[in-house]
Amino acid sequence: MIKSKFRDNRSAGILSLLLSLPLILASCEDTEDVGLELIDGNVSAVYIDTVTVDVSTVLLDSVVTSATGTMLVGNYTDPIVGNTTASTFFQVDLNYYSWTLSDNAVFDSIALVLPYTGYSYGDTTQALNLEVYKLKNNIVATDLLPYVGTEESASYFYAGSGNYNISSTAAETQPLATHTFQPRPGSGDSLNIPLPAAMGQEWFNLKMAGDNKLTQSDAFLDYFKGLKVATANAGQGGAVIGFDAASAVIRLYYSEGSTDNYQDFPVTSGSLQYNNLVNDFSQSNFQGLNRGGEPLASTSTADMSFTQAGTGVMVKLEFPYLSKLKEILQPELINSVILEVQPVANTYGYPFTAPSQVALYESDFNNVPTNLLYANYTTTSGQVASLQEDTEYQVNSKYQFNITEYLINKLQEEQSTGKALLLSAPAESFTKTVNRLVVGGPNHTSNKVKIKIYYTKIQ
Repeated sequence: MIKSKFRDNRSAGILSLLLSLPLILASCEDTEDVGLELIDGNVSAVYIDTVTVDVSTVLLDSVVTSATGTMLVGNYTDPIVGNTTASTFFQVDLNYYSWTLSDNAVFDSIALVLPYTGYSYGDTTQALNLEVYKLKNNIVATDLLPYVGTEESASYFYAGSGNYNISSTAAETQPLATHTFQPRPGSGDSLNIPLPAAMGQEWFNLKMAGDNKLTQSDAFLDYFKGLKVATANAGQGGAVIGFDAASAVIRLYYSEGSTDNYQDFPVTSGSLQYNNLVNDFSQSNFQGLNRGGEPLASTSTADMSFTQAGTGVMVKLEFPYLSKLKEILQPELINSVILEVQPVANTYGYPFTAPSQVALYESDFNNVPTNLLYANYTTTSGQVASLQEDTEYQVNSKYQFNITEYLINKLQEEQSTGKALLLSAPAESFTKTVNRLVVGGPNHTSNKVKIKIYYTKIQ
């Protein structure tokens, strides 16, 4: 309906403005009151590129991190945004159907096998110290009530049943195992963490005895509720590493005569495997950022804002002078609106590379992301922009969105809805990575977020 209205009114709007347009454009000479300047020209197509964009940082209440297929473990410390820590929780399946043992079988060892996904973020040249804990309680998914009939909007990053970045399952206080290693995320290999031989021997003996703990899934889950894998590196730099949940197993090695064998206990997928992802902003410019709280304006964070996948940090974008803008521009004469987001110079590059893509979401008045912002005049594809990287100097990289329909709709609103745009990673990576992006606020000296409005000027 919006699209057809725009087309029907375009010609009529141009004709009605022929006489009044010189007066409208003349009113733009004093730009301080409206937050913009006009760049004039002798051609019919001109543009505005100094419309003020207010920038702030929002920390969502929670983000679903179960059923992503990725296990995240590690820690990195960023001088701009503070410390990020990742731990993973999971159950394992008995998988007893194909496992039989001969009378001469002998236990050898047991290990947690975590195949790399190839993903990492941070400094992988530093050794990573992992701790494996046995869970005391079963992992239970959080079931959210439907929001139908309420005034509160459902977050785009909620699930009907799942676990979240702030979820946690009680574990033993002493680690079952510890392991220090040099991350090799691009190796295509697996990380093997030795587990206590006593644990493996007990499992093996139970199997040899035909105990139901090793023959019935429910009994096994009561006996062994799962594992938590965390880092002992918190606050010491390093990196967060991704492992493939679908291929991760506890592997029990044994021999039968001269034949070496093993039995795998696969990680249970779905909501019973999730990642706990938390921030510590206490030593950064963002120490005033609170979960589910008010946006933290860039004016109080060194004229910067940031978004970080996984932990629920998003950049909020607002256009405070829309009421002034609609007084001097008619939507029918707008040809294109480009939102340009530049990473702040010297905040990206290894070990904190800028995301390859970022996306725009619409929020409600509580700063909850409710849906992807659709591409112009579509209801299928979202607004996603790829990084146009300045490979030579690393200072002028940028992401560009065409938000023509969005701004036209805003100018046509009779009353502001209080909704805004949120910037973050696309949904498919927002829930299973921890990449961050730092952008400039309206007072930043060089890398501020800006929009360019291309419109028709009739002489």
